[in-house]
Order: sequence, then C-alpha cells, then structure tokens
Amino acid sequence: MDFLRSRQFRSGGYSALYVVVFVAILVAVNWLGVQYNETFDATERKLYSLSDQTHRILDDLDRDVTMTYFDRTSQFMAAEDMLRRYENASGRVSVEYVDPDEDPVKTEAMNVRSYGTLILHIGGVRQEASSTSEQDITNAIITALKGQEKTACVATGHGESASGDMERDGFANTRTLIEESNYAYEDVSLAQDGVPEDCTLLVVAGPTTSYFEPEVAAVRGFVEGGGRVLIMLRPVLPDARGRREESSPNLVALLAEWGIEARNDVVIDESAIGQLFGGGPFTPLVSSYKYHQIVEPMENVATLFPRARSVGQAEDTPDGWTVDELFETSSASFATDTMRIEGAAVTLGPESGRTEGPINLAVAASFDVPEPEEDPEAEEGEDAEEREEILASDDAEEPEGRVVAVGSSGFASNYGLSLGGNRDLLLNMMNWLSSDEDLISIRPRDPESTPVDLTSGEMSRIFLGSLVLLPLVIIVTGIWTWWGRR
Repeated sequence: MDFLRSRQFRSGGYSALYVVVFVAILVAVNWLGVQYNETFDATERKLYSLSDQTHRILDDLDRDVTMTYFDRTSQFMAAEDMLRRYENASGRVSVEYVDPDEDPVKTEAMNVRSYGTLILHIGGVRQEASSTSEQDITNAIITALKGQEKTACVATGHGESASGDMERDGFANTRTLIEESNYAYEDVSLAQDGVPEDCTLLVVAGPTTSYFEPEVAAVRGFVEGGGRVLIMLRPVLPDARGRREESSPNLVALLAEWGIEARNDVVIDESAIGQLFGGGPFTPLVSSYKYHQIVEPMENVATLFPRARSVGQAEDTPDGWTVDELFETSSASFATDTMRIEGAAVTLGPESGRTEGPINLAVAASFDVPEPEEDPEAEEGEDAEEREEILASDDAEEPEGRVVAVGSSGFASNYGLSLGGNRDLLLNMMNWLSSDEDLISIRPRDPESTPVDLTSGEMSRIFLGSLVLLPLVIIVTGIWTWWGRR
C-alpha cells in the first residue's frame, strides 16, 4: 500500500494516463478523418477543387459511377488525389485501383491494354477517360450520361474563321474545345448541301462576304423548323474612303426578321480595366450580365470581345419569338458609326454618331415552332391515334428553334478563347442551343503558371537573408541565452 502512495507510482500513473489520453486523441482524430474526409483549397484560382460544372453533374447523378484505374501500384498516387475528389463529392462515385501485373484476369476481362487507363461504368455504360485530368473525367461522365454525340456544323465558304488556322484569328483551338466537349465538328457548305440533318446546331463564325439568298433560306428553314444556330458577326469597318459596307447584309436582314438588331457600328471601350485583362479600346470588357441561363454562372467572370459591334433586341418582336439580351459593356464604352481609318490613324468622327454605353453585345432568341395544320382528308386509324398519344404525352417536348447572335467573332477565336471567361461563355451558348442546360457552368480550370521574376540584386538579398543573416541571428541568440544563464 505504501508503494501505491509513493511519489514514483503517482508520477508513473500520471505519465501512463497522459499516454492513454494522447493515444485516444490520435484515434479520435484518425476516425474523424476517415468519416469526414474534407480538404481546404487555399490556392487563388481553386486549382485543387472540382469545378462548378463537375459538382453540378455529380449532384444530379441518378446512377452509380464506378471508376476503375489500371496502373502499377507504385503509380496509384499520381491519380489518387484527383479521383478522391470525385469520391468525396458524391456518394454515388466509387473508385477501384487495379495493378495489371497483379490482377491480369480482370485487366484482360476489361480489355485494358496500357498502364494509366481509367474506365468508368455508369448504369451499364462503359466509357474510357482520355486521362485522369478533371476535364477528361468529367467529359467521360457526360458522354456516358448523354449517350450519343452531338454535331456542331460550322458554315464555310464566306471567309469565316477556318478550323485549321492556328493564327490569332483562326478557329483551330475552338475546334479542339468543341470536340473535347462531346461535339462532333463538321465543316459544311450551305450553298452546296444546305444544313445537314445530323446537325445539332449550326455555327456561323464571322463571314466576310455576303450570304446568298438560298443559304439564308436554308438557315431560316433550319431555325423555324426547330433548329439551333450560333451567329457571330464581325464589325463593319470603314475602308480608306470611309465607306461602310455590311459584310453580310442578307444575314443581318434575317436576324431582323427574328427581332434581333445587328447595328452598323463599332464598339470602343475607353476604360483602362479591359487592358488589365489583355484587351484594349477595340476589345470591350463585359462584366455585367442579364438574366438568362447562358450567363447565370458568369456573375463574377469577365469576358472580352475583340472587334465588336452592338447587337440587341429590336423594337418589335415578331409573333412566336422571344428575344433576351445577354450582356453589355461598361458605361465607359460607346458605339460609333462614324469612325474612319486613315493610314495608321483612327478618326472617330463627330460625337453625334456615338451611342453612349453600356452597349449590348449579344442576344438569345427562341421560336415556338407552330404545330402542323391537320389535313382534313387524312385517314383516320391507328397512325392518327398514335400521333395524338405522342402529342398528349407529358414527356413530349414542344419543338423550339433557338438562336444566339453575338456582335464579335473574335471572342471565340484562338486569341479570344484565352481572354477572361470567353471559353466558358462559348460553351454555355452551345449547351443552351443544344438543350443541355444542365451543363451550363464554369468549367474545370487549367493550372496556371505564376513565375516570380527577380533581379540579381533581389536574389542576392534573399540569399544573404535566408542563408547568412537568419542562421547568424539564431546563433547569436543562442549564445546570448547561454551566457545569460551561465
């Protein structure tokens, strides 16, 4: 009993108790970490978080998603960080890691031929991701959920931006972006073929010569029959004599038939804010968006429009059409129809030819396709009854034509896609046109390099401070403390 009351026993007991409490805390923290696997992304652009688009898709999942990653065990960690984000974001996502060398039977059964392969199974549908990047994984999920590939038909033959052009105003990067977003890309000649039947949407990318009447009629018939069209116009620049001739008057007249006014002007932005984003006076900045599904996620995202003209809602909207303006420039901008170019100089002309900002640059319009008139001589029978049942079905969608008109083709060019949120805006327009409103969002971000440029003097100061001064301070402080205690 004396031993139990001894100082040594109490001291040992306290130490043992501290150890037990410390171990219990570690166990509790580990358990909480397993049950609540949360992370915090401190990077400025949230590079280590899933994008809004991915979260929206995962939140709407109605089927389980199984991801199987095939690689050497030593390489699992390279993909684990990204795949874990998907598991944490949705309880419907599960990930399995397989080493082809350790499990050749499963590898052969799933027809996997190379290391680093990611296979997704969603409701019985198999889809292989191109890589383990967020963009490729999310695109694989979209492809598996949406099924068949959509087709973006891009009009050619009138000086439009070319899909194979890698220059500043080309469309090569845009083509890559469209194809990566689950669209098949197809160049079409409206003069020869009209609008092909397999077109999900038609893209008119900045024609420089006038459309022929049969081509305009093909576009009109496509939209008013329930088709979808994205029309991007170039501004009307004056020639050396100051003449301003519309590059495609027939196309502008067609837009007017639908209640869309494409004005004969050039938009100039005098604010210095746009220059911070890589723009200039002829690249107006947009940060003010209207109420529409296309621009709903763009609230805190700036977009820029190289060489733009104003496009807005006409005073009169034809029957069956609904026209909504999408976004406008700042109050520091204006539109002018009196600008002249004389050599390398630009003359704006009298202020009477100006329209002060904000200036609207794009509209989205929809057309209610009228039901076909019934033929009184049509035979009654099972076919007629079947048609009535289809029309009466709650799932039957009313046919609707859709149009997005933008006063700049440069915003979707190789150069334009690198500016602000232009990439997201273009894809949001296409998703709205193809009735994929659930995909409208801000998409995965590309990691951005942020190098630090230092002069030789700054590098010398950093060297002296970190490798000489700081250790010297520590040594002096230690000696001072030791001397004082001594």
